[in-house]
Amino acid sequence: MANLSDNSAPSANGWWSQLNKYQRLVFVVATLAWLFDCLDQQLFNLARSPAMSALLGANQELKIFGKFPIAAGALATSIFVVGWATGGMIFGSLGDRFGRAKMLSVTVLLYSIATGLSALSTSFNDFAIYRFITGLGVGGVFGLAVALVADTVPGHIRPRALGVLQSFSAVGNCAAGFIGLAIAMTAIGDNTNYWK
Repeated sequence: MANLSDNSAPSANGWWSQLNKYQRLVFVVATLAWLFDCLDQQLFNLARSPAMSALLGANQELKIFGKFPIAAGALATSIFVVGWATGGMIFGSLGDRFGRAKMLSVTVLLYSIATGLSALSTSFNDFAIYRFITGLGVGGVFGLAVALVADTVPGHIRPRALGVLQSFSAVGNCAAGFIGLAIAMTAIGDNTNYWK
């Protein structure tokens, strides 16, 4: 673990030059995991409405407990967010026990596979299950990525490294917007399955 009281002066060449190869690798992997995590979240927001249309048709209202009406897209988002919160707690604890790097790999694999499976959904129920599993992975990534970088980089550059890590969430969010725009510009006709 890095020394929290390390007050070394910053290098004139910048904080990146002060990292060894291992620290750079950890930083790049954690940052890319967070970027694609945020990209995944925003792509879901863009694909939610067409996905619900393809899976449910015109009537996108579901009944909870047979009584309470809710929009299918809102329910899918809620299920994803519950997975997100659950994943953060579960994988944070597992990261402490089995290692953050291993668990970060598991969470990235989890949200990647579940996102792909979401595109293969044939009903709202399996879509909701895949979105919950995606949420588990997404929820685990941020805490693990931040803790891994914080544990790995020297204390005097930790704030910069974590700031850059966080800024890449915006890169993922913006990239999703551009991908959505490109898809919207190429989606022709009444093809409701273009979200796949």
